[in-house]
Amino acid sequence: MWAQMTTTNDPRRGIIICVFPNKLQAKDRIKLLEAHHHVSVISPNNRQALIADFQRLAAERPYHAILFFPGFIKVAGGKWDAELFSLFYGSLRLVTGSGSGFDHVNVEYLTRIGAYYANAPTSVSEPTATTTVTLILQTIRATTQAEMTLRRGEWAKGLELTDDIRDLTVVGIIGYGNIGRLVQKKLQALGVKKFFYHNRHRISPADENGAVHSSLDQLLSESDLVTLHCPLTSETRHILSDKQFTIMKHGAYIVNTSRGPVIDEEALVRAMKSGQISRVGLDVFENEPEVHPYLMASERATLLPHWGSKVKRVFHDVEHESLDNLDAWLETGVPKSPINQPALATNNVHS
Repeated sequence: MWAQMTTTNDPRRGIIICVFPNKLQAKDRIKLLEAHHHVSVISPNNRQALIADFQRLAAERPYHAILFFPGFIKVAGGKWDAELFSLFYGSLRLVTGSGSGFDHVNVEYLTRIGAYYANAPTSVSEPTATTTVTLILQTIRATTQAEMTLRRGEWAKGLELTDDIRDLTVVGIIGYGNIGRLVQKKLQALGVKKFFYHNRHRISPADENGAVHSSLDQLLSESDLVTLHCPLTSETRHILSDKQFTIMKHGAYIVNTSRGPVIDEEALVRAMKSGQISRVGLDVFENEPEVHPYLMASERATLLPHWGSKVKRVFHDVEHESLDNLDAWLETGVPKSPINQPALATNNVHS
């Protein structure tokens, strides 16, 4: 059921900015927006409060853009879907979110009602890439096992010599976007020479930086270490499962800082138990915040609590990237980093 669109004679664009309580960074830019548009800043602390705020605002006037600043994936408590956006049916033309992932957003619904969804991939790319390389180094050098041995008071008892980062003949990158390319550059600086990458489509050779576009099977069969940076979609869910693990080199390494469900966790555990996969570094999990008991207990798994982009400056960077999307849409009708292409999208306030 569509919500009835409120009408108003106010020619200004209506903009809602959802801010995590006490975290607003871009105050000066919001003041500039307020000089030309109707801006409502809200800070609900759960989904029910968010819906209540949206209902109140939708009853007052049309709103054309909704910006979700960092922290709202958890605050919204579920899918960003028709329950939230149908309240603004007929006027909503832009939704922006933080981070590069968008599996929590019903993009299909937004496309259907004529609204863009724009993410903020650049802001989280650098810290996520750094976290990825940290996990790669920890995984190769077995630092979790070494640390736990030390903490048990056993010094280096039972520890074996490990590979060196320079000994990797091929690193496979699944998902060669901003983060994947940054990871490659950082690993090149550490001495890794050869990279395969797998995307649905090959990117421009000028942007490959020496990486080789390959099929998934070729990447898996030739890589010593595989690192995942793909979005979670119906095509990428369980992109690594039993079949794929059997293709990989015996004793290979896996690192994942993208989305947990791109790996079939039960299949991963089977591959680790058999020795097919030597060690893993994981920042994301299939059933977050729950982690498979085997992974929790294994010293061959280095684990982080979806911590890849959690640096102090991320609130500042994501807010400004979201506002860059808004500014581009206000000026041209198209945000800076759109995920979809709605046929009806426009920045016309009367649409």
